[in-house]
Amino acid sequence: MTKYVEIKHTVNRVSISDFGQLSSGESTQLFTLKNTIGTAVSITNFGGIITSIKTQDNNEIFADIVLGYGDIQSYEQDPYYLGAIIGRYAGRIDQGKFKIADEEFQLTLNTPDSQLHGGEKALNKQLWQSKTFQNEMSSSIELTYTSLDGEEGFPGNVTFKVLYTLDDNNQFTLEYFASTNKNTIVNLTQHSYFNLAGHNSGNILDHQVYINADHFLPMCERVYPTGEKRPVVGTAHDFTNPIDLRTLGDEINGTDLQVTLGLGYDNYWLLNEECLSGEVLVAKAFEKTSGRCISIYSDQPSLILYTANYIDGSQIGKDNYCYQPRAALCLETQRANSLQKGCSLDNVLLTPKEDFYSKTRWVFSCV
Repeated sequence: MTKYVEIKHTVNRVSISDFGQLSSGESTQLFTLKNTIGTAVSITNFGGIITSIKTQDNNEIFADIVLGYGDIQSYEQDPYYLGAIIGRYAGRIDQGKFKIADEEFQLTLNTPDSQLHGGEKALNKQLWQSKTFQNEMSSSIELTYTSLDGEEGFPGNVTFKVLYTLDDNNQFTLEYFASTNKNTIVNLTQHSYFNLAGHNSGNILDHQVYINADHFLPMCERVYPTGEKRPVVGTAHDFTNPIDLRTLGDEINGTDLQVTLGLGYDNYWLLNEECLSGEVLVAKAFEKTSGRCISIYSDQPSLILYTANYIDGSQIGKDNYCYQPRAALCLETQRANSLQKGCSLDNVLLTPKEDFYSKTRWVFSCV
């Protein structure tokens, strides 16, 4: 049962403040959306980054439940994509090469053998244009950015728009839009790192998770999907029980080959067909001590559960806190793979004839 206390006085739903200068000299801003419950989500127009999400626990105490930094300079140097919009292509592209029809494209490489998450200066490192809106039930920030033909090696001019909305039902909606003048590929996600006990509360091994997926994609030693579609039943990747949620710590240090290869959880789950309506629960994470829960709904066909395996203690975050491995979990909905088409470029092709749109909802609650 949700134990939220509604704030009775009039809420100033949107506030805007300076967030410092980039190394280029450009100024950034921080936008905070707030609802009548007191939930507050802060976003910067640099990378569309969610810097903070403050929600109540079961004692009506607010805490910030996402990892992040307190200044723009740290986000400019951030190697972990904390809270950012990821694109043009979320994930790894082997050798940075792909084909559309018979034409091959060579992308910039930002790892020794691949392009990861869109390249060196991808959507997470760009300054977006911004607008804010509010009404009696919600507030929104609209972010837009046009990626020019050839940026990081991708073909086509692509105009991206992301709309973040927080409402009084404690629902945070993420809507993605993209249009192009040339055939290209697009795979977008949001890379917030959640620790429902609070961003500075240690690891997430006691968090419990549900994923509405009967299949996942195993990966090879180079951390690429093998192309096999494997049932989750009987594996460490079975999070299908919506009542008795699986605890992350149960198998994360076990002998399962996939968990060993990823240094924790870091696979694609192929969401069940019923999820694609956007109205059926896709995933859920729950932290027992605080009672905080996040429920996710999405029309995207796949999801990555990532348990912050590569955070190494070298980054000082908000409140001067040093983040360690497995300090958070990500639940990244995206279109890179699907139950119907598996690992296929068809999932991510964007053409001038049809714009891209997708919607994901995060619902915060407390029990």
